[in-house]
Amino acid sequence: MSTNDPDILIFGAPDPALEYEPRRAAYAVIADGQGRVAGVLARYGHFLPGGGSLEGEGPEQTIEREVMEELGRRVRILRRLGEAVQYFTGEEKSYRMEATFFAAEFVGAGVGPAEHELDWIGPDEAERVFYHQCHAWAARQLTQGQ
Repeated sequence: MSTNDPDILIFGAPDPALEYEPRRAAYAVIADGQGRVAGVLARYGHFLPGGGSLEGEGPEQTIEREVMEELGRRVRILRRLGEAVQYFTGEEKSYRMEATFFAAEFVGAGVGPAEHELDWIGPDEAERVFYHQCHAWAARQLTQGQ
């Protein structure tokens, strides 16, 4: 992913004094019939279902694995929504997250143990609730029909 690509949005600004570790990631934007999107309620706040990619793992496989781990649910990917870069600092490191976002849907009921809680986020809450700005942007791409 190149930050020179005009189709890739950048969220956050890198601090020149910090070293950023690249982190490939993929996330699912899953809507319900009421215009809300699925959020994962974790220790640090709300995130879209998904996360960091393992070595050799494509974005679709990342989403399938992460949604099962986080929410104990299977997911079907519907279409790609876009890509974004998010600069952020975690507990011990600073990251340059290169994320791919997909519209998706849950398939069936929960089938496994869940590490986190599913929380439905309303369209007016996304900017305030999601930990990463790029997650709020991705949620808008689906809920606004873009």
